[in-house]
Amino acid sequence: MHFSFVVSGGLGYHIPNLFENESSFTEFENVLKLLRKHGYIGVELNLSLHNPQVLSRIAAAIRGEGLRLAAVGTGLIYRERGLSFTNPDSKNRQEAVDIVKELIRFAAGERAIVIIGMVRGTSSEEVAVDLLRQSLAECDKVASECKVSLALEAINRYETPLLNTAADVAEVIQDERLTATGILLDSFHMNIEEQSLEETIRKYHKMITHYHIADSDRWPPGHGHLKVENQLTLLGELGYGGWISAETLPKPDNEEALIQTARFLKRHNFLRGS
Repeated sequence: MHFSFVVSGGLGYHIPNLFENESSFTEFENVLKLLRKHGYIGVELNLSLHNPQVLSRIAAAIRGEGLRLAAVGTGLIYRERGLSFTNPDSKNRQEAVDIVKELIRFAAGERAIVIIGMVRGTSSEEVAVDLLRQSLAECDKVASECKVSLALEAINRYETPLLNTAADVAEVIQDERLTATGILLDSFHMNIEEQSLEETIRKYHKMITHYHIADSDRWPPGHGHLKVENQLTLLGELGYGGWISAETLPKPDNEEALIQTARFLKRHNFLRGS
């Protein structure tokens, strides 16, 4: 398993207006140094942009620190730009799909995963499921061509009515015969939606392409009541060798969230270092 930490304008290491100004780039470069210092080998980003020059600069900064881009989240496409896979307006919907396609092409060059999270939107209309399936199929086709894995996230009911459980996600993948798409399980969301985190991992482990960790309160592992170490041990026993990204709140602050997560992983022998 490979460990990374989320850096974004939202969850994870929070940098306001990330990649929108020079000061945010400088802070990002400093965070990369911190990640390497504490034993992470990758970084996960949440992006809503598709400017080739900016993306190229981001990739160069990551490689320059000897890290890898683990995954590209797409939730800000919805949260910041209001674009989604289920918007009833076809222009809005297609713009969301087109940005995700560009991020898939970017990810291909970095051997990174692309996450399909809140870009699905929050529509409760009956037609939303059909629109979501159409958009997913379109993105899956491009991902397959680019040899990129998509990770469709199960997100709790308080954030969206669409695909809340691992079973929901698995059903769409199987029904639509999505060949490049797997499941993203997140310990925080699972704690709300699944009867048993461990049983869910066991049942769907062959479909998992990405995994997020945080404790029950979204703080770093070890702060709440989840046994995150048990989840990671089980994933290893079942043969999962992919990325594990910490997607915590920046609590007690950005740097401490990153450091405390690293200490937790080292204490349980998942991450090397003292």
